[in-house]
Amino acid sequence: MSSYRRYTFSKNTSIKLKINYKITKIKLNRYPYSQYQKKLIDKIIFLRECGHTYKMISQYFNQINILSYRGKRFSPSLVFELVKKYNRHLEKNKSKLGEIISGELVYE
Repeated sequence: MSSYRRYTFSKNTSIKLKINYKITKIKLNRYPYSQYQKKLIDKIIFLRECGHTYKMISQYFNQINILSYRGKRFSPSLVFELVKKYNRHLEKNKSKLGEIISGELVYE
């Protein structure tokens, strides 16, 4: 895709700027997390940073009767999978929207 713009500075001077750019790796978040999912993930990450194991986190959630966002009781493997999927989600959404390949300033 190219873009052209012409500017006139005086009677005999004009500058033409040509920029070529390519848009790559557009990733739009088609499935955003709900508020409940965000709270669960934030709590799990906080507890992991405090040194708790997946088993301890699942036991804690089950003791205070917190269910997963699908309405299930927590297990250590469920907690692990939530963190794994969240990290994958973050990696996918780190891409750039575009990258300028080259720029060229042409004087006429």
